[in-house]
Amino acid sequence: MNVKAFFSIISISMLLFTGCTTQVAIDPQTGLEQSASYTAGYFYAPLDASVSEIFRAAIREMDDMGYFRTGERHGKESIKIYARKVGDQLVSVRIRSVMDGEGQTELRIRVGELGNLAESQVLYARIRDAL
Repeated sequence: MNVKAFFSIISISMLLFTGCTTQVAIDPQTGLEQSASYTAGYFYAPLDASVSEIFRAAIREMDDMGYFRTGERHGKESIKIYARKVGDQLVSVRIRSVMDGEGQTELRIRVGELGNLAESQVLYARIRDAL
């Protein structure tokens, strides 16, 4: 492999793995100025509820969407939910309390290996509406 091709592949790989942050409007219908971000295949969004409330809503909505939940990991600061969707794609949801004094919780969603923004937004909206 020549040097130019090697550096081109490395450059493209760096762009894919570091990714750009895209601001995503969460609820344009209500006019709230809340926004989420989509970085390197992960959808990050805030929610105003406790970790346990979000966890119960998330597993209920994931079951309703036809995901097959494969596991959960309960940590000191976060809960992770793992599931599979049709096509054997991994779906992961992390619920983490944000320590900024406001009691907000951050939800991180990833659908598939490279991420799927549209499906992540749908899952987020269903969890938010279930609260």
